[in-house]
Amino acid sequence: MKFLSVVAVLAALVFSNSALSQEVFTVKGIIVNSVTGEMVPNANIIVAGTQAGTSSGKNGSFELGLRRGIHTLRFSAVGYRSHTTSVNVPEDVSVPITIRFEPKDMEIEDVNIFGSYFIPDQDTSIKRLPVSLLPAMTIISAAEIEKQGAVTLIDAMKFVPGGWTETRGRKTRQFFSVRGQKYPYPDYSIDGVWQKEFEETGYYLSALDIESVEIIRSASALVKGLSGLTGVVDIKTKKPERETFGFTAKYGSLNHYLGNLQYGNKLKDLSFSTSASFFGTDGPPEMNGKERIGNLHGNLDWDLNQRTRLTTGITYIQGLRQLVRIDEEVGAPNIKNRIEQYDPVRTLLTYVKLNYRGNNGAQTEFQSNLSYRDVDFTSFNIPQNTSASHEENDWEYGLNVIHSRPLSEKNTLRFGGLYNHWIAPDGKRYYVGRSCNVHTWSGVIANEQSVGRFVFDAGFRLIGGYIEEWGGFGIEGSAAGFGNVEPITHLAAPLEWQSALGASMAISSNAFLHYNISGGTIAPRKGSLTNEGVAPDNESRLQHDLGFRIKTPKRNEVSVSTFYTLRNQAIDFSGQTIVTDNDLVMELYENTDKRSYGLELSAKVNVPAIRSSIFANGMLMKAEKETGGRMVKDMQLPEIILNSGVYSEYEGFDFNVLVNYTGAYTNNRFVIPSWVLQYGDFPLGDFVAADVSAGYTFKGNFDKRVFVEVKNILNDPFMTVAGYPDPGRLIMAGIRIK
Repeated sequence: MKFLSVVAVLAALVFSNSALSQEVFTVKGIIVNSVTGEMVPNANIIVAGTQAGTSSGKNGSFELGLRRGIHTLRFSAVGYRSHTTSVNVPEDVSVPITIRFEPKDMEIEDVNIFGSYFIPDQDTSIKRLPVSLLPAMTIISAAEIEKQGAVTLIDAMKFVPGGWTETRGRKTRQFFSVRGQKYPYPDYSIDGVWQKEFEETGYYLSALDIESVEIIRSASALVKGLSGLTGVVDIKTKKPERETFGFTAKYGSLNHYLGNLQYGNKLKDLSFSTSASFFGTDGPPEMNGKERIGNLHGNLDWDLNQRTRLTTGITYIQGLRQLVRIDEEVGAPNIKNRIEQYDPVRTLLTYVKLNYRGNNGAQTEFQSNLSYRDVDFTSFNIPQNTSASHEENDWEYGLNVIHSRPLSEKNTLRFGGLYNHWIAPDGKRYYVGRSCNVHTWSGVIANEQSVGRFVFDAGFRLIGGYIEEWGGFGIEGSAAGFGNVEPITHLAAPLEWQSALGASMAISSNAFLHYNISGGTIAPRKGSLTNEGVAPDNESRLQHDLGFRIKTPKRNEVSVSTFYTLRNQAIDFSGQTIVTDNDLVMELYENTDKRSYGLELSAKVNVPAIRSSIFANGMLMKAEKETGGRMVKDMQLPEIILNSGVYSEYEGFDFNVLVNYTGAYTNNRFVIPSWVLQYGDFPLGDFVAADVSAGYTFKGNFDKRVFVEVKNILNDPFMTVAGYPDPGRLIMAGIRIK
């Protein structure tokens, strides 16, 4: 009731109006095209609820006489989206207001895989993606995150081309990968600052604090971070260009709920954003799926002078999460007989960046980050009627320096060095009680050269490290002796290298052909073990990307991309698990040769006649692995993943439909062996999941959108990990004020 009372009070404040006086003040402003920066003449300006109004002149400027109070102004012009803003007279009349009109063509912002129309002659930005990888890049915008009803970062990546999310109830709840490339999974960075240990954070991090998510699905994002040749996910937080306020609340099935409050502003050379979020669910009945997660976030951008910019951000997460119980019929006994939870969960993410722009386009960026995670884990063993608890805390800090320098008008050199120190004094996940203390360092160099219609890029990264102490691997013989193994101390970590070479050709002003080849080595994640109780060998990987993309003057887009990946001694889950001396379930791995090749397609079409945008993307992939000396089909990867959606908007109403199809695959992880003997490999995938949302936006001092969301509207039962079914159809309703 308290929560509903707060919503009622906020709504009352939003709809209230101030009294008018008889004194008239002059409000001045200018209207510009938000894309080109050009002035917009002959735009209509109407004072809501009155007959008063005016129009903009040839230079886009306007003047309007208004009495004292708060007024809603509605702006419209042919070829542009209508715009509504409020002015507080006389407080807002001292400085002319600027109205930025958006072109009226509908956009699907979450499939912006193309970047700009033209290949740039020169781009000195520090962390620029190679042009040859643009077909393998996806950007999800804040607008699309809202339309999808995404609550967490992992939710927001649901409709990425070739993206695959496996959801389970264990310690790491959700795994996101692209093109089926796993072990290791993609790396993450926040505002360009690389994060080493981010596995659990993706489903704790609030999606409403995110301005966009940039996903590189290929292996060649060398300057972006230590990609592990499996891609990079870069999270961009919100950075307002003017004063902004937002409030979101929704509630639905299984006691799903979300509350989010945001405020940001730009004051001359400084902009900042703050937010608070709280979301949770009770989960399916009797499945131990309760969650309560809170987020506090803030970031700041400050132009110290014309050459130097300071950027800093902080996110604090706290709550609880129960580990969903596995299905009784198929679950292995050592898992289904446990009731487990994290309570509390605490995560602190901080970073600082200092960007210096030198002469002749040179730039240098200094990055520093500190992250801290602390969770209390509790496990109750039902048959033994015993419980165990321990802390899993770790922290990391790092320094990254990147320099970009034009060598000529057509050539840009980028290079940098990174250092990271990760410490888990009492162990982490399956290695509780075994101290971890690891240093990582890396160096990278990349170059980009323009020659006529072509742009060539190349890069090389070297990764090394030093193990001060590690008790998580090195077992000789049976894993039952896990607790008695002497830790590894004072040893150099396995050396890894990555390289890439690409080329792009401009066929026309809006059509491009791209090719990229990358390769390198991947060391197994520290602590990994094979069935024999020893660490897996390094993997070597080679990947090709060939793509074509086109964007029409009406902003319709098509991309076709092919890929081929060869993995020698690939690090893969063996299908076996053990129970450690700490009563934790530990997965075991193996080395095996693998290869995959396939086709990715992505398109979006704007249909003004029905006020809609339509998108579709998909991946068709053939995956094989070595078994018995020959390559056979890898049944643990889906051959097809398809996504499509329609976004419609008319006179304040919006209606959005998004559909995902994930093809069939199998996996016996967590399945009781007797079930496999009787029925064979456990079937997964082969499902259609459709999400629908509809809303209406009331224009005024604040835009107020009321909406309804339905997840898995078809109520199609499915699993992405054996023993952990989807909760089924979820219905939620809410309000968004901004």
